[in-house]
Amino acid sequence: MQHWFNQHSFLVAAAAALLLLAAVLLRDGLRPADLVALGALCLGLALAYALLRPGEGTRAQAQELRRQIGQGRPVLLEFQSPY
Repeated sequence: MQHWFNQHSFLVAAAAALLLLAAVLLRDGLRPADLVALGALCLGLALAYALLRPGEGTRAQAQELRRQIGQGRPVLLEFQSPY
C-alpha cells in the first residue's frame, strides 16, 4: 500500500483537494461561480501534472553507465527515483 501511495501521491492529493473544495463551495447550493472555481482547480491540477510528471529514462544513458562500471576506475553512483 505504501508503494502505491508513493507512486500516486499527486493524484491522491489532487482528489482530496477537489473533494475539499467541492465540500466547501457546494454546502450552500450550486452556483455558477462554484463550478468555475472547481473547473479552474481541475485545469490547474491537470496542467501541473502535465508539467511536473516524471519522464521516461533514456536507454542510452543506462547502457553508457554499464560500460563505465567495472572498468577499473572508481565510479560514483547516484540513484534517483523518477517519482
